Amino acid sequence: MGIVRFATPYTTQTPRTSHSYSFGTATPGNRIVLFVNSYSSVSGVSGGYVEHEWARNTLGLRMLSKISAGDSSVTVSTTDSTDRLFIWMYELDGAQEFYGSASGVTSGSAFLSGSDLPAGCVALLGAAVYVQGTDNTAVSWPSGFSHRGYTFRDWNDGAVKRVWASTSSQEWLSGSLSVSKQLVTGLASGGQYAWAGGIWGPPRDEEPPSVPGNVRLTGMTPTSVTIAWDASTDSGTGVAGYGVYRNGVQEGGDQSGRSKTFTGLTSGVPYVFEVDAVDGMGNRSEKSSSLTITPINDTTPPLPPVVRVTALGAGTISVAWDEPYDETTVVAYGIYLNGQKQGADQTARTRTFSGLTPGGLYTVGVNAVDLLGNRGQIGTKTVKAQVDTTPPTRPGNVRIVSTSQTAVTLAWDASTDDNVGLAGYGLWLGTRLLATVPSQVFTFVGLTAGIMYPLAVDAVDELGNRSAKQVVQATTLPDNSGAAPPFEYVFYDWMSHEPIDSLPLQGVSFELTLGGSGQLGAEIPLYDENYSVGRVEAATLTERTIVVVYRGERPVWIGRVIDPQDYDSETGVQRITAEEIMVIYSRRFVSFTGPRAATLAHTEIDWLLDLASQPADKRWMRTSGVAGTIAVDREYRSEDFTRVLDTAADIAAAPGGFEWWGKPDWDNVNDRPQVELRRVNRDDPPSSDLVLEFPGNVRKFRVSTRRGLATVVYGKLAIPSGGVLLGKVVHDDLHAQGWPKTEDAFQFEGLTSQAALNAETQRAAETTRGSKQVFEFELNISPDTRWWEWELGSEAQVVITDHKYPEQPDGSAGLDRPMKIISIQVEPATEAGERVTVTTAELSTSVTGEA
Repeated sequence: MGIVRFATPYTTQTPRTSHSYSFGTATPGNRIVLFVNSYSSVSGVSGGYVEHEWARNTLGLRMLSKISAGDSSVTVSTTDSTDRLFIWMYELDGAQEFYGSASGVTSGSAFLSGSDLPAGCVALLGAAVYVQGTDNTAVSWPSGFSHRGYTFRDWNDGAVKRVWASTSSQEWLSGSLSVSKQLVTGLASGGQYAWAGGIWGPPRDEEPPSVPGNVRLTGMTPTSVTIAWDASTDSGTGVAGYGVYRNGVQEGGDQSGRSKTFTGLTSGVPYVFEVDAVDGMGNRSEKSSSLTITPINDTTPPLPPVVRVTALGAGTISVAWDEPYDETTVVAYGIYLNGQKQGADQTARTRTFSGLTPGGLYTVGVNAVDLLGNRGQIGTKTVKAQVDTTPPTRPGNVRIVSTSQTAVTLAWDASTDDNVGLAGYGLWLGTRLLATVPSQVFTFVGLTAGIMYPLAVDAVDELGNRSAKQVVQATTLPDNSGAAPPFEYVFYDWMSHEPIDSLPLQGVSFELTLGGSGQLGAEIPLYDENYSVGRVEAATLTERTIVVVYRGERPVWIGRVIDPQDYDSETGVQRITAEEIMVIYSRRFVSFTGPRAATLAHTEIDWLLDLASQPADKRWMRTSGVAGTIAVDREYRSEDFTRVLDTAADIAAAPGGFEWWGKPDWDNVNDRPQVELRRVNRDDPPSSDLVLEFPGNVRKFRVSTRRGLATVVYGKLAIPSGGVLLGKVVHDDLHAQGWPKTEDAFQFEGLTSQAALNAETQRAAETTRGSKQVFEFELNISPDTRWWEWELGSEAQVVITDHKYPEQPDGSAGLDRPMKIISIQVEPATEAGERVTVTTAELSTSVTGEA
């Protein structure tokens, strides 16, 4: 990173209006910075440079830059022929980001500053002077800046005159820069100089450290606990410290150490501890998995470990075990062979014995020691020290115990194993292993009514030797009721995608919307003895847990738990809120500076989401649906802090775009819930085959209108040179119908041409052509109402006869036309049962709502 090349500045002895400067090929991806000094007005600079500063003086100073595409020259055009023009060129590596600039014309100090600069930044300064008579001026750069030389031109038109320029640089900046200094000394009375400066460098480190792992208890008394954790890593500035939290509140400030003792606790009361990491740029990781500890005077030893064999050979035995339960935590294990302790305690949960008699029978024992020195009883395993490749016997008498519409329960007789012992029984659905259990009964759930399934059971020993399968064909009961499957609310960890808990929520209401901004609200009755504070907190961690609403086997709503979470002591109810997954992108910015040529809406949105995504995001969401149709030039600047979701929504709404929504779905490859970001044709929406009829399947409806009629629409676009482009659309057809002139105007950003401005103005004109009517239909629910199968953005046929839309003279409905579905709101359990509200919208040129 830094300055990789400083080219010899351009000067000329020949007056001309076109000045071509060849500086050699700049590596693609590097940044080119130019300082242009000119006695004559500059009318153009070739190559698509961004002008950062322009200090207007007798010898003016412009500072420009661009990302190189292999450029090797630049042409500067002037309005008048001149030989008093200089061009300076710097090539910078690792300078993708622009961190600010300043300029001015003064006889005093120049001021340039930057903060939160990542390591490896470069600052450049330039000065330009016009002198009459004797030249006593000289450049004086700030401390740390390296002088890069002078360019000058002298002439005499009856008086001795001179123009000169100079530049300087400072590399390897980080943190902050503050310049306040007079750059040119020796100026005559009333004399001034032009100056400009800028800062460029690598992108700021916006990636948080990894989540601290292995948060564990390392010490305890009845009134204190000590926890420790493994180090986090950071790819940028490095881990600066850790935040430690008790019951969700940080204890003190960030600390550098990886352990902390909490004192003054109440014995017998549970506390929840979490840790996060922060880097040198202030990026903070997500919190660790929570650790719940109840400080006590622990005198109870750990339970005996369950020992299992992991490998056998002629004269060798390898064993392992899981950490057994203890009221504090286990810190070491004692190892025994045929009743004799084998050396000192160890912390590892594996052990290999060698040098044994091949085929000899040995008893391996393990006991556990906890934090306070309590030693538990020995868990044992007796095994022969010989190779074991013999599987257990096949389970016998596999039989169907019970069946329902969605489940089948099997039972079987025990298998036996001749050496290492049985590890459990494998349960198979076709060729897929669903589970391994120690018991002799298992229920297959989540099945479909009226289907025959091939189910099987086998036995596996501790070394993985599997018996043959015992297969049975089972048919679920048919569903003759037509009733919809029940709701279930399952909470998942955002990072691991693993389920945490299933909570029977109350007062649930959730909404699916175009644009993916729907929310879920629900209540958790903490007075219910089935709930504990730890259980609820683990399942509803703000921003870290996902709630999936299931209708039977099918996910029908997926979102992330967010603030606010409210608790009312009078009712004992905690209320939680969740938002659709794609809303997380409304809290992230587009971290990219530069143009993107001729992009289609679908590929551009995929690129944006991928640019801002973390691995967990990609596990939870995929994209599909119609493609964009119109190629558009786009540009993003990270310093604009444009939000990813807003940018993606603008792209989708532009010509050649589409409607979109988050469809809850299932990832069949990885067997987990997932959101499908669906793109739906906006100009030719598909049919949903849904008919909304009042009276009929609609209980009641409500109509509202949004936005008024506009017959003339203007579009305005500011361009970098300081000018503006204008677009205009006039609805002459409406004027011909007698509509009065009504006007609207829009300010656009990020467009790169008059054609793009005209297209956006046309789109805005169409959306303001008439009032947007919104219909909310509350449905009469019947057994065949499958709202979770409807596609947002598709069309439903709306048929209404009532006071606002009276019956037509021929007996037909007062209103009968297709409308677009924009949202579905569901309340699973109201006093009247399940409540579903479908919202549709349409554009019309009639203030009464008639087409």
